[in-house]
Amino acid sequence: MKNSPSSSCSRLRKHLTHEEQKLLEDMQRSREARQKKAASAKKTGRSSKSSLLLAACVATLFGATTVPLQAADRPVSAPALYNEGNAAQRAGRLGPAILSYERARLLAQDDTAIAHNLDLARQKAGVEAPMLSWWQKPAHWLSFNGFAVLGSLSLLLFAVTFFGMPVLSQSLGTIARGAAVSLGLVTLLSWSIVAARWPELDRAVVVGTQPAVHIAPAANAAVLFDLKPGELVNEGSSHGDFIRISTADGRSGWVAATDVEKVVPSAS
Repeated sequence: MKNSPSSSCSRLRKHLTHEEQKLLEDMQRSREARQKKAASAKKTGRSSKSSLLLAACVATLFGATTVPLQAADRPVSAPALYNEGNAAQRAGRLGPAILSYERARLLAQDDTAIAHNLDLARQKAGVEAPMLSWWQKPAHWLSFNGFAVLGSLSLLLFAVTFFGMPVLSQSLGTIARGAAVSLGLVTLLSWSIVAARWPELDRAVVVGTQPAVHIAPAANAAVLFDLKPGELVNEGSSHGDFIRISTADGRSGWVAATDVEKVVPSAS
């Protein structure tokens, strides 16, 4: 009958000096720590890429520009995405550069360096930024996630104020009622803006060199028009290796899925 490795190690340990036994214990602890770290990384790696949206939400709430949440295979932070965009722009890959800048801007909406390099990349690619009507501009004073956080917090405070009114005195109850009405209006307004901007979650950037848009989801289907690298489109339904997209000027068709990528990545 063969001896197990643990019993062999136990017998061997008896012949070691105190210093050698201590070194062996340190090596075993180091190996166990590496195994735990690898298991933790594997578990975290299963997170979907939509962690980017959650990271943006946390960044908006706490005013952070770096949120080290794990996406599919790497940490998500505004500086990291900004650096990715700079590297892609230097390499002449304007589509991926614009995509990285757009994602970085989700995490740091007021960062002037990100906005400047995004505009520069768009100029090089010959694509325009989305135009907002005068009535749409107030809905962009905060980011999409900023309004979502504002709506959530105001709803929470509304519930606390509303259900706390019965235990307050008459004078405090009057103040609480006024506060509850204000918080209710803020909640309604915030979530109305979130609903109006919900299609932004389907925004995608053209990362292909100059992909063709087909009339049907097939490579041999007739070509309707070509897209520019870095152009913003909206993703729709998918069929096989093709995705239906629509452009800002109302054109639509089918494009290879590898040629476009969502700004807020879909869950894997």
